[in-house]
Order: sequence, then C-alpha cells, then structure tokens
Amino acid sequence: MNIPRKVVFLIFSKTHLLDLAGPAQVFYEANNIGGLGLEIIFASPNPESVSEQGLSFAKLNSPENITLTSCDFLVIPGIDFASFKKGELQEEIHRVGNWLRKQSSGKVHLASICSGTLILAETRILNGFSCTSHWKCIDYIKKQYPKVNILTDRLFVKDRNIYTSAGMTSGMDMSLAILEELYGPILSSKVAREMVIFMRRDKASKQESVYLDYQTHFNPAIHQVQNYIISHPEENPTLDELAKVANMSARNLTRMFKEVTGHTVIEFKQDVKAELARTLLNNPDYTLETIASKCGYENVRQLQRVWNQKYGKSMSAWRKQDMLA
Repeated sequence: MNIPRKVVFLIFSKTHLLDLAGPAQVFYEANNIGGLGLEIIFASPNPESVSEQGLSFAKLNSPENITLTSCDFLVIPGIDFASFKKGELQEEIHRVGNWLRKQSSGKVHLASICSGTLILAETRILNGFSCTSHWKCIDYIKKQYPKVNILTDRLFVKDRNIYTSAGMTSGMDMSLAILEELYGPILSSKVAREMVIFMRRDKASKQESVYLDYQTHFNPAIHQVQNYIISHPEENPTLDELAKVANMSARNLTRMFKEVTGHTVIEFKQDVKAELARTLLNNPDYTLETIASKCGYENVRQLQRVWNQKYGKSMSAWRKQDMLA
C-alpha cells in the first residue's frame, strides 16, 4: 500500500516555467501510472504570481495553510538569477523563510531545481549541506554563502532530506530518481517512457553528457546521424548505412563527422553505448549479459573492452561502488 504524500511546488515571482512544469509532469504521470495517491499542490507567498516567461498563476495556496510531514516533498523551481541578485525576491523569501526552515527541521523532503538552490541558501537551510545548482549560479553561491558546500559537475545531489539539481531539465532527472527511490525503478522507467525522456541520468553524472556534448554544431546531416545512433544503441549500423541516413558518401561522412564533432563515428558510437551501459547498471535486475545485449554487443567481453577504455575500471566494480555510494 502506497503512503499518502503531498508534493508541494512553491512558486516565487520570476519562476522559470520549465523548472516547474517538468518535475510537476513527472509526479503527475507517476500518479496516473502508479495510482500513488499523490496530492500535488501549488503554493506561493502570493495568491497570484507571474513567471519569468510572463505566464500568470492564480488561486495559489498559502504555504502557512499547508501542513507537511516527513513523508512529503516541497519543491522549489528555479527563479530568474538576475532578478534574485537585484534583491527583487527578498521580500517574498523573507515572508516564507521561517515556514521553510520549519519544514526543513521537521524533515520534510526539500527539492530545489536549478537556481531554486539560491532560495534555500538565502534562508540558511543549506548551511552545512552539500548541494548543486545551475552552473551560472555556482560561483555566486560560493562567494555569498560560504557555509554551503556547493558541488560542480553534478546533475543532482541528495544530502539528508534535501535534494538539489543543476540546470533546468535536470529537475526531471532528479524527480525520476526520487520516484525510483520511493517506488522502485519500474515505475520511474515507465514515467520516463511516457514522457519520452530518452535517458534518465544518475546523480553522479556530470552536467555534460554524450547526448549533448558533441551536438553543439549546426550541421543538420551530422545531427541526423547522431540522433540515429543515440536512438538505436542496440544496433551496429555500418558506415555505409549511416551515410544513407545523412544522404552523403561514407567518405564524406567520415570526414565531416570528425570535423564538426572532434570525434570519429566509431568513437561516438562507443561513447553512446558506454553511457547507456552506465545507466543500465543502475538497475539491479539487469545482468552484465543483459546490459551488453541492450548495448548491441554479442557478449560482455566486447562491452567491457569499450567500458575499460572510457572509465578505467570493470563494470562490476563500478556497480558495487555505486551501490555503496
């Protein structure tokens, strides 16, 4: 039987829509798919609020009227960084500061997305805690809040009852991880599939990803090839087959791919498979043979060879280390 839980989204002025909508959709889908009985609540220091993108919210609940327990989650979406630095949110933050600290001391689970970390830092809730935030906020937090242990190159961090995430879309990764922690990997994977989230990244993942790192160019043909490789990690297309995807010769694809990405086609294919394997290792039900098959390898030895080149330790050792973390 699922424990009744509240998931409260605390909306401040200048909230970023994606920071709010992405995680809210994750919990909404989980509720529908898993029949969890989650009560999703939207609250704010003001009965009405306007997002950074100009969308207005009305009939928002007052935080003081909401009672939370250690089973519940309080989620703070990110806000406009420039407005925060100008002090435009200080009055709102001050108004709910005592209430936020009360929730934290009561062991309510707090979760911030992106620049939402700034609000937890400003209310001193993060003093003595490890956390992360959007990369633009990292140096500011280091200087302004020296008692906060801000970590770089992390998608999300959990320290006791507080979760913090990095850039905007990482709020969905964090929310999926929370679902897995509470309800297991099957539900979180079903939600990811429903939302067409290609890959759930774990908390130790860097903010950079193979799915993003080599796609900062503007060549549409190479994008098509990369997207094909990412979408079919279980396959092993030949260079000629990939050339047809790009509608060019194999020779031209080889030259252009290296020119715009800095990597060969083979290197990119191997990186995609290795990162997929790293994610699949999070599922304790998958054997190494199963993972190798899902990555398009005939046996574990082939995958291990690629894995060792990239990560420098065996998959078994990696999995054991992750379980102990």
